[in-house]
Amino acid sequence: MTAMAHRRLAYLLALAGALLFQIFNENYLAHFLLALCAALPILSLALSLPGMLGCRLALSADPAALDRGSKGRWLVCVEPPNALPLSQLTIRLVGEDLLTGQREHRRLVLSGVARRRPVGLEASTLHCGLLELRVRRAKVCDYLGLFSLPVPRPRPAHMLCLPIPAEVELPVLPEEGTSLPGSTGAARLGPGDDYDLRAYRPGDPMRSVHWKLSSKWDELIVREQVRAAAPMPLLALDRFGPPEALDRLLDRLLGLSRALLDRRRPHAVLWLDRTGMPQLRTVSDERQLTDCLWALMDAPAPLRGPSLEDRPELLRGPDGPVFPIYVALEGGAHD
Repeated sequence: MTAMAHRRLAYLLALAGALLFQIFNENYLAHFLLALCAALPILSLALSLPGMLGCRLALSADPAALDRGSKGRWLVCVEPPNALPLSQLTIRLVGEDLLTGQREHRRLVLSGVARRRPVGLEASTLHCGLLELRVRRAKVCDYLGLFSLPVPRPRPAHMLCLPIPAEVELPVLPEEGTSLPGSTGAARLGPGDDYDLRAYRPGDPMRSVHWKLSSKWDELIVREQVRAAAPMPLLALDRFGPPEALDRLLDRLLGLSRALLDRRRPHAVLWLDRTGMPQLRTVSDERQLTDCLWALMDAPAPLRGPSLEDRPELLRGPDGPVFPIYVALEGGAHD
């Protein structure tokens, strides 16, 4: 039996007692008590209704991103209107790690809320993932606790629980090329030979002069061979397993990505989602790295799934050749 049912039963008993008292005592006091008992619910609802209709909730995370195992909290803010204080507010919350699928149900009961009141709840940061807190149901009661109205559900709050970068050793990477940027004047010397056109500089060999264009433009134009750029490192990981395995995997991914950024090497991250579709993100700075981690952790990871090592045809970059690096649970990575 719920608390509201208990209060309604108590009111009915009080009303029945007042009615019996009025039947056996036909005096002014008996009539007054019966009228008072009958009018109390209406008076309570009339006084409570402005606040009940205007009550709103807001959820937020403090902080929005933190390392795994650090202390974080959710803030549940009640925003009552400029009316009388709220009697009682009951909120049922659901916290979920969108990566591991782990859920936690909480019940919060607040009484006498008269102003904007943030309430802090500890967040579970045991595993990596995108944590979400949402309101499953919320209701506010009148002063007697006989009636309740639902409160509109606010937007969910999110907290990014980041991995802790592991100390890893990068494999030997191909040397970065010194290719010149392409231009609309690019042409071909022959099969397999790309070149770019530019103005003559002192010291350029005369055999590199493009005499036909030079005579047309009335200035010396030389052909300069374009050397191929180094393949882009591609971090490939299998996004499945229990939460502990995902923690270790993401720790190594973050360690490898940070090591590449320290060397000023843009790279890409490739994984398969729960439906087996490839997901590719380019990382060239910390902001893109955070966006990549957000995309990695905003959907449930299955316990088992296909491995990218068995699907080499998917190892493609956003543009040009790639140097694949498989992120392993142990030993850092292998190419």
